[in-house]
Order: sequence, then structure tokens, then C-alpha cells
Amino acid sequence: MVERESVSHETFEEALPLYAVGALDRQDRQPIEAHLLTGCPVCHAALKEYRAAAGLLPYGLPPVPAPPSLKGRIVGALAQKPSVQETAKPAEPPPRLEPGRWLNHVIPPEPPWYSVFFRPAFVLVLTLAVAGTGFYAWTLRSRVLDESVQRQHVEAALQAETARLATLQRQVAEQERLLAGLREEITHRSGDVGDLLGTLTEREAELDRLRAQASDQQREIAGLRKTLAQRDEMLAFLRSPNVKVVSLAGADQAKSAGALLLFDPESKKAFFYGFNMPPLPAGKTYQLWAIAGKPISAGVFGTDAGQKSRLVIRSIPDPADVAKFAVSMEPEGGRPQPTGEIYLVGQL
Repeated sequence: MVERESVSHETFEEALPLYAVGALDRQDRQPIEAHLLTGCPVCHAALKEYRAAAGLLPYGLPPVPAPPSLKGRIVGALAQKPSVQETAKPAEPPPRLEPGRWLNHVIPPEPPWYSVFFRPAFVLVLTLAVAGTGFYAWTLRSRVLDESVQRQHVEAALQAETARLATLQRQVAEQERLLAGLREEITHRSGDVGDLLGTLTEREAELDRLRAQASDQQREIAGLRKTLAQRDEMLAFLRSPNVKVVSLAGADQAKSAGALLLFDPESKKAFFYGFNMPPLPAGKTYQLWAIAGKPISAGVFGTDAGQKSRLVIRSIPDPADVAKFAVSMEPEGGRPQPTGEIYLVGQL
């Protein structure tokens, strides 16, 4: 009797995994449930562990999307009302067995319930359940290890960034301190800078005035040098013993005007000096002509504020061929032949 009870107890422990996953039919479940009612602590503890492992099995399988027609079938099944017979039929109560009596019960002639453990389907399901549980546990452990390694890397990087941030904060604080000192110094010197800017502006304006004066003086000096050079040339010209003088008198358009023409036959240089010359209109100029058979241009000139005219002639026609000299008013730039009125005339 004791030996049979021990064998049956071991058989219950072997059937508990299938009971936990709901793989036993009603006939096979009844003896196990009756045994559990006896309060066996070993079977209760084993059943608790198996149920915990069975609850983890779905997480080890790849997710499969539900078929599109599942929602319609569920709604249709809920919409169908149960028939009156099915509603009125009372539920069959499960058989009640007194604790310990089933051990003395005579085994029926049909195959024992624990023979299901030796079926190939049962062995396959149990093998798959154990393999799935082991694979899920191994996968979960690998994930935990990977997460632990990544967490260590993240913590190390966080510590390095924290140290770097502290260094940057110290540098920022130092730069802010230096900037505050510079701002204070700039504030103290802003008044001096304003005074210096005002003085600099005055100095620049005075420098501009001095530059303008220097430019005017340079132009004046250039004019004086030119005049001095002309006078030196005129003095050297007048010292020559071969210089001859021709007097030109004013015509009807300028009766009060007159001029002197000094020329050197050897060097063929000449100097023209006119006075009381009428002012020239805009776009007009005076032109000196040496008339030797036909007029030959000797140069163009204007008048100054005192109605005086001066002209240095570098090369004059041979005086032996010149009969007289004349001055006409021509368009600015002169003409190859006289086109305007005659203002001065002089004969050798």
C-alpha cells in the first residue's frame, strides 16, 4: 500500500507540468485535483513553479499578428444568444472524492490515466515546453548581461562628461570673472576715451586744414617756379646781342591794345608780351601768326586778370621770310589758318 502510494505520488509530480499548461483532459485532471486537495506541500510548490514558467512561455515565441477575420468571428460569437435548453441545463458538479480514498480504489480495466506520460505527443509537448523555457531563460540572461555591460559603459561615459562639465563650468566662471573686470575697467576709462575721441576729431580736422593749405602752397610754389624759370629764360634771352624787337599795334577791335615781340634770328626763339588785351569769350583763344607768303601759326595764348598775355615761342619761322606778325581770335585750340578777326598787327 505504501509502495503504491509512493509510486502514485511520483506519478503526480510528473503530470504536474501538463496540468499547469492545461494539456490534460477532464478524466486525467480529476485524480491530480483530488491529490492537491489533500494539501501536499511538495506538489503545491512544484505546481507554483510550473505555472510561473508556463506564464513566461509566450514571451519566448515570436509575435504573430492576429488574422483580420478574428475580430468579426468574436463579435459574431458574442452576438449569438444561447438557446433555452443550454441556458436551463444545470452545470454538472465535479465529482467529489474524499482525501485518501482514491488510493484504495481498484484500478479500472481501461488504461491508467498516467499512461498519457508515455504517449509520443505528450513527450514532444513536454520537450518543446522545457526547450522553450530554457531558451527563453538563456535569452533573458543574455539580455540582462548586455544591459549590464551597456549600463556600465553609460555610467563611465556619464562620469567622464560630468568631469568635463565641471571643468567647463570652472572655465566659464573664470571667464566671467575676467569679463567683469574688463567691463569695470572699460567703464572707468569710458570718460577718458570720450575725451580722447574729441581731441582726435579736432586733430583730424586741423590736419585736413593743414593739408589743404599745403596743397595750395605747393600749387603756388609750382606757379612761382614756372614764372621764375620763364623770367630766367627771358633774362638770358634779353642778354643776347642778336635780339630784335617788333611792335604790334591794336586794330579797330582793340585800339588800346599793344604787344612786343622779341626774337633771336640765330636761336629762332621769341617772346611775345601783350597788354590791354580784350577779355576772351568762352571757348575762344588768341593765336599768333607769322605771315610769310601765307600765315604760319606761332602759338596760342590767353590773358590774365590784368589783360596781359605772355607767350614763349621755341621755334619761329625765319625772320628773313616773314613780312609781318598778326594776332587773331580763334576757337579754342587754334586753327591751321586764320578764321577770326585781327586784333594786333606788326611789321618788321
